[in-house]
Amino acid sequence: MELDKELFSIAFRNLKTQKMRSSLTLLGIVIGIAAIVALVSIGEGLNQSVNEEFEKMGMDTLTVQNGSELGMSTMITRSLKERDIGIIENIPGVESVMGFYETAGIAEFKKKQTGIFIIGIETKDKEFLEKAGYVDVIKGRWLAPNDRYAMIIPESFAEDAFEDETLRVKDQIEINGQNFKIVGISKDMTGIVGGFASNMIWFPKKTVQDFFGEENPMEIMVKATDRSLVNEVAERIEDRLLRAHGEEDFSIMTTENIMDMAGVVLGLIQTVLVALAGISLVVGGIGIMNTMLMSVMERTKEIGVMKAIGATNNQVLSMFLAEAGLIGCFGGIVGVALGLILASIVSFAAAANGLALPVGINIVAMVGAVVFAMFVGMVSGYIPARKAALLEPVEALRHGK
Repeated sequence: MELDKELFSIAFRNLKTQKMRSSLTLLGIVIGIAAIVALVSIGEGLNQSVNEEFEKMGMDTLTVQNGSELGMSTMITRSLKERDIGIIENIPGVESVMGFYETAGIAEFKKKQTGIFIIGIETKDKEFLEKAGYVDVIKGRWLAPNDRYAMIIPESFAEDAFEDETLRVKDQIEINGQNFKIVGISKDMTGIVGGFASNMIWFPKKTVQDFFGEENPMEIMVKATDRSLVNEVAERIEDRLLRAHGEEDFSIMTTENIMDMAGVVLGLIQTVLVALAGISLVVGGIGIMNTMLMSVMERTKEIGVMKAIGATNNQVLSMFLAEAGLIGCFGGIVGVALGLILASIVSFAAAANGLALPVGINIVAMVGAVVFAMFVGMVSGYIPARKAALLEPVEALRHGK
């Protein structure tokens, strides 16, 4: 035990005497570990944020979409019909059904134009939309059942859509040649919807059907009476719609399915990014190997003295491995700290832009990063350390004369 302490003490002292070289060697390890920790933390936070948003939508919900495969453009494929909502409403286990009538348009205000995404909904679905994080009216009012020329716009659209013009409640916007009045302004949502909600304009379903020609829903949101019945309800919907359509020209996704798919995609992206960041560790390992080789060359005489007074090959090997391991360990600790700082900066910047992105703290990953950095250091230092251990005392003492 005393010998181990002495070896690490000598190793630490040797590193201190070569501060500049040790610091430069540390840099490669620090950058690699910092990048990995930052990416893992951001990935964990993103995954947490996505899961929270899906939880808001409810694990008891599922979505019926146009097209037989997820991802097929609903703006092109139009297989769902208005009658499908009635079919689904009569299925046992279904609590409520909400159709989204979607299209695009050009909005004009004081001779300035911008593209918008038009969504028609039943006005009675306000509570569901608020709970799912789609809309939260902060100025004006919600759409009324008898509204015909009314709409609700997001706060960011009100402020930024028409350059220097700021939209207010009661202002009128011309869309595809027809004037509509703003009756409410919704808070910008920071969740899943928030990423593409800045130009989503909400209208009563009847308005979208009459003025924009979207008679059928683009997608249908279904809420089951109980979370445990979601898969069973999905099977019943599939069976009923298959009989009504005569073919499987629709797709059904549960919130859980979407969460799983999102998790797989996020995991894949994170793995690729971490693998790329790992290149820095390889560079750091090469730096450690170079430093240790230089150290062996410079300290050949010292090694000869150590071996002449009784140091064994294993002790010399252990001393140099300890130096390499310490470089990796220090680099790992500094890298973890720097990685958390970088992740916090990204989180702060995301929050400033309206996106909730917490920093995911994964203790196991951080400890693993430090251990891995130490391992990289020792593996990289093994060849120089072995070279030092195999030096003959007489040859080593002659070196430098």
